[in-house]
Amino acid sequence: MNPWEKGIWCLTTGLTAAVLVKLWSSGLLKLYKLFFAYLAVDFLSSIGGMAIPFHSSTYAYFYVAAQTVKIAIAAFMLVEIYSLALEQHPALAQFGRSVIRYILLAAAAIPFIGVFLDQSSSNPHPYLRAFFTFERTMDSTMAIFLIFISVFMAWFPVRLRGNVIVYIGGFIVWSLSRSAYIDVINHWINDKNVKLATNIAQMCIALGCLVFWLVGFKRQGEARTAVVGHLWNRAEADRLTGQLETINDGLAKLRKR
Repeated sequence: MNPWEKGIWCLTTGLTAAVLVKLWSSGLLKLYKLFFAYLAVDFLSSIGGMAIPFHSSTYAYFYVAAQTVKIAIAAFMLVEIYSLALEQHPALAQFGRSVIRYILLAAAAIPFIGVFLDQSSSNPHPYLRAFFTFERTMDSTMAIFLIFISVFMAWFPVRLRGNVIVYIGGFIVWSLSRSAYIDVINHWINDKNVKLATNIAQMCIALGCLVFWLVGFKRQGEARTAVVGHLWNRAEADRLTGQLETINDGLAKLRKR
């Protein structure tokens, strides 16, 4: 790491610890356990990664283990985010959770199925290739769902708790920047300048998300609610709210049959 990267890394690690402490001290830990777990793993993996030589096999094993845990937690967080975004429409939320689970399971299985089907001996590390494919596939799939959730929340007038807005908004930006970073690195893996610029940009975005969470999470944020989406046209917003309620009622009736 160059001095810029080390400086941003130190700030990011310190702010991650600060957000964890705030969630714990404010009593929000019990409400956002997955979010706390994700940041805790990210914090510990950052500390552990700096203590292990970068080009060693130990680092490779550590990276695979840490990223697998983070991806697994992020997948559960994605399901949780969809539920929170639709907490006023439980039947629609249940339907969305089921769809997301099946698609994420398929996305996770495809890379490893490819390894078993590929009997070529030209690749000396087939499972490592499968893991990187798994990482890209999961990040891309979650990114697509996060973009969908972003568009949904911008269009439909859903009412959310203040802390939920902070949680979802920050994680959408955090995850999309991470997905874009991995995509750029995979395409320009041999270009050190692109990798350096992309890494610094992604770390700065992560810093911004951590500051947003640190300032935005408040104990009273659980009592305050706000409507997000379609604020520019209240008449149309009422019509869209009616559409959501109709869809929710229809799905609820189907579940009872």
